[in-house]
Amino acid sequence: MRMLRLPLSLLAMVLLGLGSACSSHHSDPNSSGSPAAITIQPVAASSVTGRPVSLAITATGAAPLTFQWAKDGQPILGAETSTLTLYNPGPQDSGTYTVTVANSLSSVTSAPATLTVLAALTFQSPTGVVADATGNLYVSDMDDHTIWKVDPTNQKTLLAGSPGLPGSADGQGGNARFRNPGGLALDPAGNLVVADTGNHTLRRVAMDGTVTTLAGSPGVPGSADGVGAQARFDAPFGIAVDGTGMVYVADTENHTIRRVATDGTVTTYAGAAGQPGLLNGANASALFDQPDGLGLEADGTLVVADYGNSCIRAISPAGQVSTLAGLGTHGYTDGSGALAAFYWPVGLAVDASGNIWVADTHNHAIRKILADHSVSTLAGLGGASGNADGSGTGALFDLPCGIAATPSGNLVVADTYNHLLRNITPSGTVSTFTKP
Repeated sequence: MRMLRLPLSLLAMVLLGLGSACSSHHSDPNSSGSPAAITIQPVAASSVTGRPVSLAITATGAAPLTFQWAKDGQPILGAETSTLTLYNPGPQDSGTYTVTVANSLSSVTSAPATLTVLAALTFQSPTGVVADATGNLYVSDMDDHTIWKVDPTNQKTLLAGSPGLPGSADGQGGNARFRNPGGLALDPAGNLVVADTGNHTLRRVAMDGTVTTLAGSPGVPGSADGVGAQARFDAPFGIAVDGTGMVYVADTENHTIRRVATDGTVTTYAGAAGQPGLLNGANASALFDQPDGLGLEADGTLVVADYGNSCIRAISPAGQVSTLAGLGTHGYTDGSGALAAFYWPVGLAVDASGNIWVADTHNHAIRKILADHSVSTLAGLGGASGNADGSGTGALFDLPCGIAATPSGNLVVADTYNHLLRNITPSGTVSTFTKP
């Protein structure tokens, strides 16, 4: 057999072709592309205690790209993606952040971005809130069994109760005990009236922190009218006090509204104990379903956040009950009267201009009711929970339960599941209370 002989020039071309096709160093468009490059740099960001915050970049270059974030020049363990998210930041996380992007061809480090995390004024479960004439705030921390004072400089001090220790004891300051305190109101003498919800009692707190029991028997639920300790409540929550010192109580699990005279005599003002429902009428002929927040208008009309009925009710000074807004079904709709919808509202406040403000708790929104019963949303994105400052629908809440109008014309919200106090201007701009 004769061997085929190729010309030397052709043989060289064949060998060159084989080498190009079989060599382990051949060209691969996936590995020999561009060096790593950052096309969008991280930008400065700010947050408060517990509010998630992210820093991010956009990068290009041949795959695979690797990322390594650093804080103040020190690599962060596990921070190896293009976005760095701190889900529960604190002030200790403030600093300068960079990220290094690399591939097989090069590495590049981003421009520095400053992260600022302010220390928020936090609570375990802020529920009730009220403001006095000089701008001090009083907050009930339901799950912490305490009552707090926040002065106009945002200094937080314990007024009464012992953090984390439930009980029922009169006394001063930390010697007193509460069990899941709810709504708050100030009486004409400047004392704080507290619905001690878990103890089924009403308590009074003087400004020196001295706690006394106004009515009810600790740990004994019931619906009996009577004087002082002879009276019974069942998980009272909402509180309002008029200029004469008459205390109004939303007796939540009794589905009634009670009144406590200055001598401690408790009577049932509206609703029927043990009979939940939605019915307008005079006094005992009306029905409520787990009433919560209360507010008083200038003419003595009592406004009620009827939680179980998802609507807002009113009781005239003559005892006539009517429905201001909502239709007794859950929803989220702005509109007038029965065209509006709420979802289990808890907190309620009436401001100096007669506007009614509602913490629409399960809609995670703050609603406004005008004298013509028209309902609008001031802040929050109805139905969407979250934790964000901003304006109008750009702000987010998580089950806000308490609301108070302040002398400055702003609102303060107990943002319960975010563990924060929030401030809202009349235009709907929301910010978070931070430590001084």
